[in-house]
Amino acid sequence: MNTNLEQADTKKTHWFAGFLQRLGQLAGVTIILGILGFPILHRYFIGTVSPWLGYLAIVLGFGLGVAVFAWCGGLRRVIDGLAGMDRRKYVFCLLILSFVLHFGVLRIIDTLPGTESPDVYGSWVFFGADKSAMYPPGDHFVGMTVKFLLGDSSLATILYVSLMITLACWLVYRLGSMAFGESAGRLAGLLLCILPSWLLYGNLEYDLLLGTLLLLLTYMFFARPPGTHRWCYLALYGLVLGFSCLVKPICQLFPIVAFVIYLATRLPVIQAIKKTAVIVVFMLAAIAPWTIRNYRALGKFVFISTNFGTVLLIANNPDADGREMMMKPKPGEKDEVEVNKRQIREAIEWIRSNPAPFLKLVAFRVSWTWGTDSSFVSNNLHDKVSDNVMNAARGIVQIFYIAMALVWVLGLLLYRREVFGSVIGLTCLAPIVYVWGLHLVCQAHGQHHLPVLPFMIILVGGILVRRAGYSTQPLPPERETS
Repeated sequence: MNTNLEQADTKKTHWFAGFLQRLGQLAGVTIILGILGFPILHRYFIGTVSPWLGYLAIVLGFGLGVAVFAWCGGLRRVIDGLAGMDRRKYVFCLLILSFVLHFGVLRIIDTLPGTESPDVYGSWVFFGADKSAMYPPGDHFVGMTVKFLLGDSSLATILYVSLMITLACWLVYRLGSMAFGESAGRLAGLLLCILPSWLLYGNLEYDLLLGTLLLLLTYMFFARPPGTHRWCYLALYGLVLGFSCLVKPICQLFPIVAFVIYLATRLPVIQAIKKTAVIVVFMLAAIAPWTIRNYRALGKFVFISTNFGTVLLIANNPDADGREMMMKPKPGEKDEVEVNKRQIREAIEWIRSNPAPFLKLVAFRVSWTWGTDSSFVSNNLHDKVSDNVMNAARGIVQIFYIAMALVWVLGLLLYRREVFGSVIGLTCLAPIVYVWGLHLVCQAHGQHHLPVLPFMIILVGGILVRRAGYSTQPLPPERETS
């Protein structure tokens, strides 16, 4: 069978695939509305961004998106230029360009004088780090490993981030090629390489790590035909997935996605269940040491973390505006597990009792999550550059992001069946829809969309290749060179 999706024809699509496509369209439209409303929302609650300045970036971004989408001749020249390169030469140039570009930009930012960022973990762990499960340990473990191997310096962090993003660029190229053909993959890899928000975001935080891990998991799943997955390969996949859960618990639902993909590639139900079960067992094996640690530290079963109640109540309470806010325990509360349960109960009760305010906060959360791509970029440049330079950086980031989002939404609306004519295309849509849906209910932050931008870029690569009049069917395995 075909390695690259065992092509599923969405013209005869299963109802679930059609539902996911429609949900993606809904997500895209609301994201565009969130972008449009963000300057006013930011001005109203924070008061530091002029609406006209925000809408200038929106107009330029939309204009760039429309120009790219309509400029078929120019697209063909770009695509032909990329396609004309030898494959090994392209990969070499992509990896070198990505590493040098990111390392150089982050190193320049690092050398600028400014204040250091506060310890975000210290401000949120209420009962002592050694007796807390407020945060999953994966991101912290990677950070400590980087410091152990490379040293506790900003240079080590920059090196780590540059290498990780370089890997992500290669994964985007490979996934794009498997989904939509070599030309789309090459375009997607280049787009992630120059994506301004990932270029300027050098923090040792989970966003970039999670985004790269999600790409790796998707690539691992399709690098071999799903029907040929053996238990040893599934075991490795489950271990990587388990570690991804320890970076961000939202990955716990990925076995369901794997099961659906197995069915979509026409695997018998019994085989799909067996393969998914192997993934789940080894995912749990990777998580189990942390769960045992939590039981010993807290005296209660905590699978990964205790912060779900916090992020749910932060987003749904009488004082909420959809953003992050401090939610400390009540006086006398000393049991982190019970605090989490109480917060979940209070949030659900508030939602039930206040449907209209809840829907208003849903709209706010879409805007806070997707309205800007420059929130953490601003943090990285804070106190290091002048206001004019800061605004210019924000504008560049935002214009590129808006153009990309618009092309993505237009492609969803115009080429739904064609672009999503393969399982990988639908799989790339799934994490975007998942993160969008999750933050309709939970606490919103501009950084939370960063991990799924590479998947949006993969889809944009396929959309632009289709727009330029080229086929989005990948080459069969025997015609791909190593």
